[in-house]
Amino acid sequence: MSMSFSTRQRRELAAFIAGLSRPVMRCIASLGTLAVIAACTANPPILEEPLGGSPDDGSQLSNPFRINYAGYLPLQDKIAVYLSDADYAITWELRDRNHKLVASGVSADHRRNDHASGDSFYLIDFSHYTTPGEGYYLVVEDERSHAFDLTNDPYGTLKYEFFDYFRDHRREGDHFSRAVYDWTDHEVTMNFIADAGDQGYYPTNAAEAKWSLINLLETYPDINTYYQDHQGGENSVYEELVFFASPMYELIFPGEKLAVAKLHTNSADWAPCPEASGSGTSCISMPETKATFAVARSLAAMARLHAEYGSQEQVQEAYDYARRALHNAETEEFVCLGPESFGGEGGYYPNNDNWSLWREPRTHRDPCAEGPEADPKDNNVNDDHYAAIVELFLAAQQLGHEEDARALRSKMLAHNHHQRVDAFFWGAVSTEATLSLLTNRPKGLDLRQAESNLFAYADQVLGYQQVGYPGVTFDTQSDYWNSNDRDEVDNNFRWGSNRMQLNDARVLMAAADLQFERGNYKRAARYTNGVLRVLDQISGTNAVALAMYTAGDYPNIEHAITRTHDALVPDSKSGKMVLGPNNWTNSNDGDMPEFGSKPGMKMFALTGTGWASREVAIDANAALLPVVYFATEVAPTYLEKAQP
Repeated sequence: MSMSFSTRQRRELAAFIAGLSRPVMRCIASLGTLAVIAACTANPPILEEPLGGSPDDGSQLSNPFRINYAGYLPLQDKIAVYLSDADYAITWELRDRNHKLVASGVSADHRRNDHASGDSFYLIDFSHYTTPGEGYYLVVEDERSHAFDLTNDPYGTLKYEFFDYFRDHRREGDHFSRAVYDWTDHEVTMNFIADAGDQGYYPTNAAEAKWSLINLLETYPDINTYYQDHQGGENSVYEELVFFASPMYELIFPGEKLAVAKLHTNSADWAPCPEASGSGTSCISMPETKATFAVARSLAAMARLHAEYGSQEQVQEAYDYARRALHNAETEEFVCLGPESFGGEGGYYPNNDNWSLWREPRTHRDPCAEGPEADPKDNNVNDDHYAAIVELFLAAQQLGHEEDARALRSKMLAHNHHQRVDAFFWGAVSTEATLSLLTNRPKGLDLRQAESNLFAYADQVLGYQQVGYPGVTFDTQSDYWNSNDRDEVDNNFRWGSNRMQLNDARVLMAAADLQFERGNYKRAARYTNGVLRVLDQISGTNAVALAMYTAGDYPNIEHAITRTHDALVPDSKSGKMVLGPNNWTNSNDGDMPEFGSKPGMKMFALTGTGWASREVAIDANAALLPVVYFATEVAPTYLEKAQP
């Protein structure tokens, strides 16, 4: 019987033979005879395992493979990175824990001098192998990867510890008695979840983090007791949110209309609370408009949850406070604070993040800049306004406040950010409002444009994932963030780049959910694979070869973070995610690489505990939690339904 091959097949066969010759000839040389070529092809010498013990000191970069150390879902697209400057097609092998060859292939998919990382690498696609198991590893020539599993539960009990983050970072009974410039003599004692390394309380960041958990609960109600059922002794998600929301009721002081922008726990000589009377290290900032909108949108969403899980008294309290906060923020004179009005340790959340700082050295710039150059998408406070309108509209409609619902609906429809879907973070939150609309589906509202925008942005994210490292969700050569401030130095890996990409995964999740509901299983799987690629990147398929969270109790997850900028919870506690590479500003952090010295994905502190890349934050873990839940509890079903 004769066989014919296409031109493409002949080329792939030639590449396979060319690549195969190297390991085969090494094997032959080691055994000393041509008679064992067949044996060498199937069973070459077992390669030495890469260095174990999960060092987080830069030595992990010596291994040329970049993989998800936790593992992969059997049916997902499984893409590993192999660093090489070679100019020929490579052969790769997948072997099991017993070193048996289970899959192999050829890759000519080479990316040279990737802009985001500076790396040259091959993409190894072993998606066709779907047999669950432990201890798989990849081989190229005489190099092998760390072992990984193929399982529908690659994160094991670690996924519950990502939720522990919020309980672990609680602060209870903090008393705040000093205010910048003694603008108020009001004192307040609060329970709250510490924001980040500085352990203060930002209403804006807290609202961002709470939205992530609220939307998770409204989208997948089974999550409420998920952590209780598996860990025991934990709060339900709703109960954690009740604690999380409690400080919001303390932020509009007696006689005031706007909410304070931050309560600091740690003011010091180098981070003073200017002209504040009294002793201690607490510091109360002045009130501002942005924080007041954050209070409104957060408590409006809580009113909806109270109606489902709480009491009527809780419903009314949350709704009334949210309604008052929105009214005050809309009717009071707009207030944008500069650093002199914040005081204490840590950053501040002005009207415009991109113009708030000079990048290097980090110094204060113009925090209230606006207009087409400084804020081309009219984000920040206007986004918070839109989100507050939407969240209160949804609450009013659900709770039967018909007059409020009609008035809020008119404002929502007239707003220029209505149904927007774009990159989102605490400085640009209109997408969160759109996702809330798509989750809650208010009666009588046409959301076709929101759906169209959702799919358009999700497709854009999938396109960027095809360019370099397979999990990167944005244009790494964009000039969007340029601000006439060292624009020649790339600035696309923003402070909190891990969180930014997990937020993009939230958009992909919503797109997958919608397509699955419509019975478009192939399309749902396409978006699902995009979500999983983001988690692959967070878990090791990145340019610094680190799993971006602490995982000391999980030795199977090699090269997990062992040092974070977090003075509250020790790094021996698993489940804390760091904010990630940051080429916007070194923030005067001596542990960071020199400003502009490396590509964006490598602007990360390989040693030390630098805050510019290794800081923890509530909005980071809050972004991670829903994506991991989706990956383990939703994605397997979506992928299975797409199988032929």
